[in-house]
Amino acid sequence: MDRSIHVVSFDIPYPADYGGVIDVYFKLKALAQLGIKIHLHCFQYGRKESEKLKALCEQVHYYPRKRIYTGIVSRVPYIVGSRINPDLLERLSKDNFPILFEGLHTCAYLDHPLLASKIKAVRMHNVEWQYYRGLFDYSTDPFKSIYYAVESKRLHRFESVLIHANHIFAISKTETEYLTNRYPQTQLLFPFHGVGINYEQKGKGSYGLYHGNLSVPENEEAVYWLLENLEVDASFPFYIAGKKPNSKLKEAIESKSGFVLIENPKDNEMNKIIEDAQIHILPTFQSTGVKLKLIKSLFRGRFVMVNPEMVEGTGLDELCYIFKNKDRLNTLFRELKDKDYSNDESKKRESFLVQFDDLKGADFIVSTLFNH
Repeated sequence: MDRSIHVVSFDIPYPADYGGVIDVYFKLKALAQLGIKIHLHCFQYGRKESEKLKALCEQVHYYPRKRIYTGIVSRVPYIVGSRINPDLLERLSKDNFPILFEGLHTCAYLDHPLLASKIKAVRMHNVEWQYYRGLFDYSTDPFKSIYYAVESKRLHRFESVLIHANHIFAISKTETEYLTNRYPQTQLLFPFHGVGINYEQKGKGSYGLYHGNLSVPENEEAVYWLLENLEVDASFPFYIAGKKPNSKLKEAIESKSGFVLIENPKDNEMNKIIEDAQIHILPTFQSTGVKLKLIKSLFRGRFVMVNPEMVEGTGLDELCYIFKNKDRLNTLFRELKDKDYSNDESKKRESFLVQFDDLKGADFIVSTLFNH
């Protein structure tokens, strides 16, 4: 059976090097493995066209993301308005293939009359207005703060476009609950990640680790919190690994005894750092979605320590050691430093993490979109 779909991506999803595009890329890869013919539409702003995507898809179309500055009065969110393109609408409307819109960002045409008869699904990467509200809460830049506040309000209004989707795929249990109350066609679909589970992990590592994109404000905040609260000495160092830390953050890490910055590690180097760590400590201050750094740490690493916000709505709290304050953080850190990671821990993870299998997720999308 010839099964083709359109996928509209908010960005070029290769290289798969940050949260949102990781989900898109490994979803494409899993769908292609199931024999689905993918017609991919990508918005381009700074990333290059990709041969890797051409190998996975029947067709790949690129559209420039517009640099629109519509001012405070516009009702359309910037992340949506900058992705309006008539060529995209024309291509989506000329056949009867189902459409998967990646993120609210790509939903400018979700309610368009030309697409009214088509099966349309939206993958929600976040409840976007809440995510932007969180960015506002943690931003220290006055200009960005205004943008985040205005964009959050616009996204809150725009979200109602989702009534025109046949299916909505939410990324976490918390967001499924929020969306289902407003849009009953919502179903839970955990993130795609491309990480193989390392069931052989055992023994001890010689350091603690926080990893993430260090240019993201939320991750910066987590690092500063760790620098302030985690008690570390040179005999068991704490690594902070990730890309693009700014000079202020680099200086803060380098000035603190026992903390070591690993700047811009390549993928294979980062994987090795994750696998060799004894303890992963992953605080977050926004309980949105399922953080891919959490999945990667659980799939490839040893002990994982988190605050409640990191695991809220994920169902993964049973696999993690949870701290709510500085005292508990340091007590757990001391306890786990010298503990062997056992086969029992691996087996417990194995039974839980099967629901995060990429091919199972892709099969769920296919059965949902084609059983009409």
